[in-house]
Amino acid sequence: MVVKLVLASAAIVAAGCLLGGAARAASGGEITVRWFGHACFLITSSSGVRVLTDPFDATVGYPVPQVEADVVTSSHDHFDHNNVSAARGNPIVLKGKDRYERAGIKIYPVASFHDTERGAKRGPNTIFVMEVDGIKLAHMGDIGHDLSKQQLDELGSVDVLLVPVGGTYTIDAAGARRLVEATSPRVVIPMHYKTPAVGLPIAGVDRFLAGFDNVVRLDSNEISLRAGSLPESTTVYVLNYR
Repeated sequence: MVVKLVLASAAIVAAGCLLGGAARAASGGEITVRWFGHACFLITSSSGVRVLTDPFDATVGYPVPQVEADVVTSSHDHFDHNNVSAARGNPIVLKGKDRYERAGIKIYPVASFHDTERGAKRGPNTIFVMEVDGIKLAHMGDIGHDLSKQQLDELGSVDVLLVPVGGTYTIDAAGARRLVEATSPRVVIPMHYKTPAVGLPIAGVDRFLAGFDNVVRLDSNEISLRAGSLPESTTVYVLNYR
C-alpha cells in the first residue's frame, strides 16, 4: 500500500510538472511595449522581432523615434501616423489591407473609419491586430467610432488594447471606455492624448482613467508582458513617454 501511494504521488508530481511545462510553453515568451508618444509604439517579441506602429513626424511635438524595426504599421495616411521613413533598417511597411505572418508573429487588418460618418470627414482607418508570443494586441489607430459586431468578431479576443482617448480626431474618453467594455481586454494602454509635448487640441488622459478601478501609472515608457502573467481583470497602464 505504501509503495502504491508513493508511486501514485510520484505520478501526480510528474503529471503536474508536465502540465506546468506545457502551460509555460503555451504562454510564450516575454514581449515589450515601448511608447514614444501619440500612437507610436515599438513592440518587440521574445525573439527580437520589432514592430513599430504609427510613427509621427516632428510637428507632433515628441522626439521622432529613431529605432530599428522589422515591420512598420501605419493606420492611415496622416502626418502624425505615417512617417514610416523614421524607422531604421529595411522594414516591411503595412498599410490598409496588408498582412504579415513570419517569425512567429501574425499581423492582420480590420477596416474601420477615422470618424462617425464612414470616413466622409477624415477617411479610412486600419486597426492592426498582432499576435505575438501568445498575446493578441489591437492597435486601434485613429478609430473614430464604435465598432460594429462584424468588426468585433474580426478582432476576436483581445489581450492588450492600444486605444486613443483624446477625442477631437478620434473617439473620446467615453468612446474609449465603450470600446474597452466591448472588447474586455486584460491590459489597456491609452494613447493619442494631450501631454506637455503636444500642441494638438485633444484632451488629456485623466477623463478616460476616471472610469476604471485598476489604473497603474508607470514612471517608464516601456512595459513587459507575458501571456501567462496578464492581470485577471482589466487593468489600465499609463506609460510615460519620457
